[in-house]
Amino acid sequence: MHTTSPEHKIASNITEGIPADTTTTSPPAAQEQRKTRALFILPASLALIMTGFGIIIPVFPQRLEALGLGAGTLALMEGAFGLGTFLFSTPMGVLANRFGRKPLVLLALIGFILTNLMLAFVNGPLFFIGIRFLEGALVAGFMPASMAMVGDAVPLEKQGRWMGVMTTAQAGGIALGPAIGGVLYQSWGFTSPFLLSAAFALVSSLLALVLLPETLPEQVRAQAQLRKEEKQRGEKGHATTSLVSLALLFAPLLLIDLGAVFVYPFSLPQYPFFFEKTLHYDAAQYGLIISAYGLTLAVFPLILGRLSDMLPKKLLVVLGCLLGAALNLAMLLLHQYALLIAAAVITGVGSALYMPAISTIYLNATSDQNRSQLMGIRSTAISLALLLAPLAQAAAGPWITPPITFAIASGLSIVMTLFAAIVLKNPQQNTPENTPAPNGDR
Repeated sequence: MHTTSPEHKIASNITEGIPADTTTTSPPAAQEQRKTRALFILPASLALIMTGFGIIIPVFPQRLEALGLGAGTLALMEGAFGLGTFLFSTPMGVLANRFGRKPLVLLALIGFILTNLMLAFVNGPLFFIGIRFLEGALVAGFMPASMAMVGDAVPLEKQGRWMGVMTTAQAGGIALGPAIGGVLYQSWGFTSPFLLSAAFALVSSLLALVLLPETLPEQVRAQAQLRKEEKQRGEKGHATTSLVSLALLFAPLLLIDLGAVFVYPFSLPQYPFFFEKTLHYDAAQYGLIISAYGLTLAVFPLILGRLSDMLPKKLLVVLGCLLGAALNLAMLLLHQYALLIAAAVITGVGSALYMPAISTIYLNATSDQNRSQLMGIRSTAISLALLLAPLAQAAAGPWITPPITFAIASGLSIVMTLFAAIVLKNPQQNTPENTPAPNGDR
């Protein structure tokens, strides 16, 4: 719907020379304003979902232990969830272009309800693992569809603050949930956290069903159906690119996301052991440092997200990547407790700068025809990082010391900083419509 040129050309002009699939539609101003106001249901739903995720975090270990199961089962459960998200994020993004954004949001919410109800009452390890995989697959469409909704309906000059709100909703829910889950578990037993998590998702789904608008223009859905019919008849219609081609066009951004997300899941498993055995801090002191990062990420995107609407996004991404190295560098070089707290806050500020800025770069460089597909591909890249990072630590952990882990993580953050500084270009004239819809939506 937007025809304003994106702020960045990525990797030698990722969209130059590709024929436009179609022009996008622009609804009347009053209708667009109503649609934008209604989109506030998205961060509310995201906050409730993330709170639901957080609620069950402290419950799984105790429940598995009570059933005679251990850390291996928990690792397989979390791996199954990540695998489901990894495998289904891109297909869900394609479906969001074919059937609309709202159905995929509702599918994710309903899937979260059903899987939490199942987790509340099953007892076998295979059930736990299978249900977590199903949950990952079903909720995989939420972020691609919701991000596409923001790109569809929010003017370019306001997308940064919206990404800040979404980031705060996600981080705030995760930060709040574990405390609620721990209290529920202690007071009412195993099932109560899952039931409350499902109840949160039910409230979100009802609000979304009633209040959330469909932002994908009907014209775009009709064109997607036409391309599908043309493919079935073996005809060549509008110029399109494959999902693979779209991923290659945006490969620099995807690599930045992959590297930036990889850093902390890779180094985090070493933190508690390093704190206890080397720095001789207790669990409460360790928890406070992690909380300092989480609270910073929950609060600062509301403020710093607006910078993405005012300052060059390249600057914010580069600065965010650089600040993201702070905590690992402090773990490596600065062992005073106050400095570690400060480094955790600085790292949170880096994430608060990075996440809204890079999200708006994606949105600014897409059109209605390919936005949800690209958001799905991005979610796949992020899920891949979240899968590979702990596996890499598990494989390398026996052979490297914690300081080496922190040095590797810090070095990766610096490499991502330099890479972003090189591949993100200065603003140049281009239009999102120059990148067509991938033929994967057919």
